[in-house]
Amino acid sequence: MNIQMTAGEALQAFCRAWFVERDVEAAMAFIREDVDFVGTGIGESARGRDEMLSYLRQDMLEIPEPFTLLLTEINEQVIAEHVRNLSAEVTLKNSVYTWHVRGFFTMVMEGEGWKLQSFHFAEPAGSQRGTEHYPKTLVMENTIRQRQELLNESLPGGMMGGYIEENFPFYFVNRRMLNYLGYADEAEFVADIEGCVSNCMHPEDRDMVERAVMEQLAEDVEYVVEYRMKKKDGSYIWVHDMGRRVMAEDGRPAIISVCMDITAQKRAQAEVLNLYNNIPGAVFRCRFDADFSVIDANDGLFEFLGFSREEFAAMGNRMSAVIYPEDFDIMADKLREQLKTGNTIHNENRLICRDGSVKWISIKAQLFTEEDGEQYFYCVFVDITDEKQLQQRVLNLYEKELSYFAEVFSAEGSIQGSLNVTQGRLETYVSTSEMAVAHIGDSYEDTILSLERSAMDPEMGKRIGSTLEREKVLADYANGKTDYHFEFLRRSNTGSSFWESTKLRSFRNPESGDVLLFFYTIDITEQKLQEQLLKRIAKLDYDSITEVDVLQGTHRPVSIDGGGRNILPAEGGFQEELHRFADAYMNEPAKTEYLNQLDFSNMERQLKEKDSYTFLVEMKDEKGELRIKRFEVFYISQELKRICIARTDVTDVVRQEQRQKEELAAALVAAEQANAAKSDFLSRMSHEIRTPMNAIIGMSTIAAQSIGDDEQVEDCISKIGISSRFLLSLINDILDMSRIESGKMLLKNEKIPTEEFLVGINSICYGQAEAKGVEYECIVDPVLDDYYIGDAMKLQQVLINILNNAIKFTGEGGKVTFSASQRRKTKNDAMLRFIVNDTGVGMGDDFIPHIFEPFSQESTGTTSLYGGTGLGLAISKNIVDMMDGKITVRSIKGIGTEFIVDVKLGITEEEKLRHNQKKHDFIFSHLKTLVVDDDVAVCESAVMTLHEMGISAEWVDSGRKAVEQVNTLWSQNRYYDMILIDWKMPDMDGIETARRIRSIVGPEVTIIIMTAYDWISIEHEAKLAGVNLLMSKPMFKSSLVSAFTKALGEKEEQEEKTQVIDYDFTGKRVLLAEDNQINTEVAVMLLESKGFTVDTAENGLRAMEMFSKSPEGYYNVILMDIRMPLMDGLTAATNIRHLSNADAAAIPIIAMTANAFDDDIEKSKAAGMNAHLAKPIEPERMFQTLYDFIFGKEDY
Repeated sequence: MNIQMTAGEALQAFCRAWFVERDVEAAMAFIREDVDFVGTGIGESARGRDEMLSYLRQDMLEIPEPFTLLLTEINEQVIAEHVRNLSAEVTLKNSVYTWHVRGFFTMVMEGEGWKLQSFHFAEPAGSQRGTEHYPKTLVMENTIRQRQELLNESLPGGMMGGYIEENFPFYFVNRRMLNYLGYADEAEFVADIEGCVSNCMHPEDRDMVERAVMEQLAEDVEYVVEYRMKKKDGSYIWVHDMGRRVMAEDGRPAIISVCMDITAQKRAQAEVLNLYNNIPGAVFRCRFDADFSVIDANDGLFEFLGFSREEFAAMGNRMSAVIYPEDFDIMADKLREQLKTGNTIHNENRLICRDGSVKWISIKAQLFTEEDGEQYFYCVFVDITDEKQLQQRVLNLYEKELSYFAEVFSAEGSIQGSLNVTQGRLETYVSTSEMAVAHIGDSYEDTILSLERSAMDPEMGKRIGSTLEREKVLADYANGKTDYHFEFLRRSNTGSSFWESTKLRSFRNPESGDVLLFFYTIDITEQKLQEQLLKRIAKLDYDSITEVDVLQGTHRPVSIDGGGRNILPAEGGFQEELHRFADAYMNEPAKTEYLNQLDFSNMERQLKEKDSYTFLVEMKDEKGELRIKRFEVFYISQELKRICIARTDVTDVVRQEQRQKEELAAALVAAEQANAAKSDFLSRMSHEIRTPMNAIIGMSTIAAQSIGDDEQVEDCISKIGISSRFLLSLINDILDMSRIESGKMLLKNEKIPTEEFLVGINSICYGQAEAKGVEYECIVDPVLDDYYIGDAMKLQQVLINILNNAIKFTGEGGKVTFSASQRRKTKNDAMLRFIVNDTGVGMGDDFIPHIFEPFSQESTGTTSLYGGTGLGLAISKNIVDMMDGKITVRSIKGIGTEFIVDVKLGITEEEKLRHNQKKHDFIFSHLKTLVVDDDVAVCESAVMTLHEMGISAEWVDSGRKAVEQVNTLWSQNRYYDMILIDWKMPDMDGIETARRIRSIVGPEVTIIIMTAYDWISIEHEAKLAGVNLLMSKPMFKSSLVSAFTKALGEKEEQEEKTQVIDYDFTGKRVLLAEDNQINTEVAVMLLESKGFTVDTAENGLRAMEMFSKSPEGYYNVILMDIRMPLMDGLTAATNIRHLSNADAAAIPIIAMTANAFDDDIEKSKAAGMNAHLAKPIEPERMFQTLYDFIFGKEDY
């Protein structure tokens, strides 16, 4: 939007976007968030951007064709600096429509341009089109025009129209209408009616027509009316006029109607009405409303009632006014019920005549819905008063017979009665007030519903209701079924319950023909209780059963086993006899338990919560021996408060269960101990893994802080790599504990770089010790070779495990010392000794023999305090044994512990020949060196190393002594060439010592700070104190040579590095099958970095498909993960080997898996794989393997 655009130009741009370009987004660019729009029609408006957007989209959907736009007479009024009011004449035109409106717009400067705040359109008076949105109006008018043309030719009857004004001035007439009325042409018709359509109507109908049309048009756009229309010859015809309001071409409202000649129908209606009045009985039509208002009726209705038409009209033409009050609601209910199954009804009811007499009628009616939506009954009834009087006399006679029926069954039953199924009512009923469920005269449905609801079991009630459903009973009788029988628990009117047996039988009344249903009911409570009790106790192995009536407080014996003793005597109150029996046969506390469990309140409370409960009590038998009795208490009938108490002898069973429980308890203790050991191992193992993780996290943090210092970052990354590899080896060794126990653990024979090996250990342990506040020292024998042959990973695991324990069990302020020395050396091997000393908690003499047992720690308190798996030393001991070595332990509780590890390592060929080592050209024999460290062992080791290099060296064990020694020599005009100072010393630390020495000797002496910790944080302070170099501990001969050489300003000796093969696989293609997205991404990056083209497959099935479709030699190698969805790697490899591809049998397939066990490797080879790479993948190992298989230098 151009900020240079004026308000008028912005308005024109908006209108072009809307009407010409039909571009919603472009138009909305000119709309403010709170825009207010009003169109030309009622309800045509929008408020806010969302509503405006919906309006524009609908507008363009209705008329997608663009308009030509003409904006004229744009007037602009300045309201404020950033507010303008504009008005314009807008003309729109396309191939179908023309639209002319006036627009009024308020625009506000917002941001970079003018936007619409509010606008509305108005139509000139001559072209206003009502309430519709302009496209709909135009479309509607076009549609109406086409419909008019079609109707002119096809509709029966004629068409005519008039303006909606007084007397309906003439607007339109078609040829067919003129033919109906007998006119030659339109002009003749217009002249005859004097230009007004009303003049062609019968004078008596004109007011009615005008009123009907205007009332209907006030509510809708259409109307219907019937009236008489004059023909040219002066005669009249009846017409059915259906019309619709339209907008004439000149903008005036008009109506167009279709007029059909219904003269013949009107004559037929008159004839029907004449016949209607001559039908015997009453015939009438009434509305389906609350009063059944009569619309029209024959003379028979009024003759029957004795009212004249005028008198009945004065009563409101209401049938409700003459229906007998007691029948009205019944009739209304029956009417609604019958209408559910159809539109025809039949009923019998009473009417009150004008003279006060009451007459019975039989009425039939049919319900119709008229075109106006009203529902009407067309009714016919006849007088049945005489028939009803006869029925009453028969009924009186029949009731006498029913009295005889009641007497017949009075001796057997307590409730009797009969239902008239045909008439749907209860005719006779004999019952006590306590048990009655109905009254004479009740409807059949209400009677059966009351019987259904009296059942305490809802499901039983539903069965009674569905079985005795009225229509079903009638159908059963027609099919020969007459008898019904129900036994159920029933609720009386007083709230008590009883079991009843109800039998029913249906008969047909010989006089009336009605179907009657006779019934009688008897109380079977006692019989039913006995049945239920017998069913329940039949399942019990009992020696005595007693029934208790809680309400009465009584009891009675039901069954006694021949070998048992009854619970209670047969007579007496239940609670009283209970106490006597307990006193005779029970001891405490069994007596108290027995009386409490069988107390009435306790029994009711427990049985309210559950169906039954049991308890055990010891009681004496006939011989006086104690037996264990099991009592089961349950309801026979909860409603009747009848309880059963069954007693069973369970002495043998209980004693057997006790023995089993003791055995299970012992087994449970053993299982819990095994489970505890397992759980303890798992929880502690997770802690063990954190040791190298701490080093990785720490070195990562240091590396991140040392960006820019390449040397420091490289050192951190190197240590991270060492710790990562150790972490992997730790995980593998824990998983390989089974191998150790089975003797299948294998050791590698590879070159061990001594300095890198010890630095890797220290990088892990220094950080761990510093974090705990423990001093850590490493002392290295200067005679150690640069390389040895052995398993570096396994040996490193042993030493780190021991050091980890030493640091873990040493408190803050304590010290851990780690030393490495060569005890003896032969031509082919050397015995190395590693000693770990700590000042920790120590161990007792009784625990040391068990220290190398799996999962062992001196106490559980130690475990919770220091953590650990308890597995590390067991693994370490086995590894050392396999290296032909040994571990010895010495410890004093509260003083500390010493571990001595002796291992045998091989001598390298380089060490044997020494032909690859460069000779040092530097001679340090003229140098005099001072070593300063508070640890005497470190001082002695350093001095020995310096002597090995031919350097004269002395040592002191504190910074203060060092300053004094230097000052003494300086006063004699002598000095040390090199001074090696430990950073962390008590009393005076290395920085302060260096500062004081520098102040004495000036720049002539080289001062080197030694530290086992990260020296980045002290480098700046050390330089300010006059320190020349910083170096890491422990001190190796090679690091000292490098430091001294750098200090002397000569070229630093370049450390010989192992040649790394620069792999190049350009032009080679690998198929990588891996389901893990991250692993795939890493592998692709590594492979592509060496020139590979990589195709990936997310599962074994996809890999097999890709290879099967490739030409021979397309892939050079396949890298296959073992565990993948759909098809695993083993299956995929097997299938590839059996494909028909020419290279299917020869292509190298290399497994990649985290399964590190030997049998997993064997499975991959059995599946046709050539090699096996363990995850996580080591890049160099992977590249070497790929190189060997692709270029065939050597077998893997």
